[in-house]
Amino acid sequence: MFSATVKPNFFSQLIIAALATLFLIGCGQPAPDVVEDAAAPAANDGPLVSIDADGNIAPFGMASRQSVPVPEPEAAASVEQAGTASAAYAAQCIACHGADAKGVEGLGINLVESELVAGSSPDELIAFLQAGRQPGSPDSVTGVPMPAFVWMEAADLAEIAGYLKSLQQ
Repeated sequence: MFSATVKPNFFSQLIIAALATLFLIGCGQPAPDVVEDAAAPAANDGPLVSIDADGNIAPFGMASRQSVPVPEPEAAASVEQAGTASAAYAAQCIACHGADAKGVEGLGINLVESELVAGSSPDELIAFLQAGRQPGSPDSVTGVPMPAFVWMEAADLAEIAGYLKSLQQ
């Protein structure tokens, strides 16, 4: 059969010698001293606990529980209430401007106090709704895009514009 002889070259011999030297050096080192932490529980010493700065003990992974005053939530306008005022607003605007038209943080502005709504006629609001507004527009107060509703029926746009004007009266 076929037989091949492999001759190690100088580079492979150098690597083997370096690894052997590192191994022998590592074997001659004394074991590091182990310092036991008295606060750390030993294995099978019961459940793990965490202790906060005040000495309160909580189950592992849980923060100590302290009573925190929580304000009573305010009742928000419901989708049904907004829908009775304007079905078109309820269908298209609630997601960003909220059922009460006071805005959703990071999405849409408060339309009840909007200068644009206050200073525009219903026809101007309809034109705005059809055009929308890009985030980079100099008139944008949030930097969030306002979609164009050019596809909506004129009657629905007029209903939304009338509803928005009624909020500021």
